[in-house]
Amino acid sequence: MPRIPASGTLVEVETDEGIIGYSMTHLPVSDRALARYIEDVLGRIVVGKDPFMVEAIWRDVYNTCNRILFGIAQATSAVECAIWDVIGKALKTPVYRLLGGFKEKVRAYASFPFALKPKAASQMAETARKRGFNAVKVRIGEGLRRDEEIIRTVREEHPDIEIMVDANSGYETVREAVRLSEICEAYNVRWLEEPLPSDNLSALAELRARSGVDIAGGENDFSIFRFKEILDAGAYDIVQPDATRCGGILQCRKIAAMAEAYGVEATPHIFGFGLVMAANLQVIAASYNSPWMEYPLFPEEFYMLEEPIRVEDGYAVVPKEPGLGVRLNFETIERFLEKS
Repeated sequence: MPRIPASGTLVEVETDEGIIGYSMTHLPVSDRALARYIEDVLGRIVVGKDPFMVEAIWRDVYNTCNRILFGIAQATSAVECAIWDVIGKALKTPVYRLLGGFKEKVRAYASFPFALKPKAASQMAETARKRGFNAVKVRIGEGLRRDEEIIRTVREEHPDIEIMVDANSGYETVREAVRLSEICEAYNVRWLEEPLPSDNLSALAELRARSGVDIAGGENDFSIFRFKEILDAGAYDIVQPDATRCGGILQCRKIAAMAEAYGVEATPHIFGFGLVMAANLQVIAASYNSPWMEYPLFPEEFYMLEEPIRVEDGYAVVPKEPGLGVRLNFETIERFLEKS
C-alpha cells in the first residue's frame, strides 16, 4: 500500500441545463495537482461539448493528453465517470442499464483496508461477516512466513468463508511468488492478487502458468490498449480494471468485454469512496464476466453517501437511482474537508 494518507478528488461536471454529475478518484499523489490539472487542462477540452458524445470527448482528451502529453489517467477517468452520471440523470436511468444491463445484485467481498497481524485479520473477517459478507480479501505482502500465518489464521478460524489475498506487488521474484501461490492453494484461497510488480508481464505470465490458484491484477493499468497487452501476455486469470483509473466507465466496460473474449474474468478493482464504488458497480452490473464486487470495509461515513450500497446475504444490491445510482452526503464531505 502507498505510504501516504488516504485521500481523494471529487469531480463535478455541470451542464447548461443544470444537471450535475459527480465522480471521485482516490489516492492521487496530490489532490491539489490533480484538481488543478482537471480545471486548467481537461476543462478546456470538455467544456462546451455534448455530454452524450462521451466517446468523442474521451478520444479528444486521450489524443490531446494521455497519448501525446503523458496526461493523468485518474483525471481522464474521473471526468468521464462524472459525464456518465450526467447522462444517466438526464435520462432518469442508472448507467448500468445504458451499458446493456446484466444483473441487479452481485457477490461482494469485504476488502480489508490495510495489512493486519494474524489475529486482527481474523477479527476483521468476523466484522465483515456481521456486516453481511461471506467473502473477504486479506492484505498480505509481509514476507512468506508472516503471510502464511495470516492466511492460516483466517482460514482456520473461518473455515466456510471465501478468502482472497492481495500482496500489493510485495514480492520481486517468480520463485517467491510461486511459493506464495502454493501457500494460497493449500488454504483454498480464491485468488492471489498482484504478487509481483504489475509492469512485469512476463514474470506474471510465468507465475500464472505455474500456479494452482488464480492470479489477479491490473488495478493501476490504463486503457484498452494496455489491457490487450496484459491479455495477450496471459498475465492474469482475473483482470481488475478500475473505472476511476483505467480511463472511465466506457473503457472499463470495453476491457471487460475484451477479457470475456479471452475467457478471462473481469472483476473491477474498487478501493476508495462511495462514488468510486458506484462507478465500478455500474460496469460490473452490465458485464457477464464480472461475478464479484470489491467492497472496501470502512466505517460508513467514509463512503460519503446518503445511503451506502446495501449488502444482503453476501450480495451487493445495485442501486436503481439515475446516473451512478447514489447520492453524496455533502455534510460528511464538508467535515472531511475541514480536517484536510
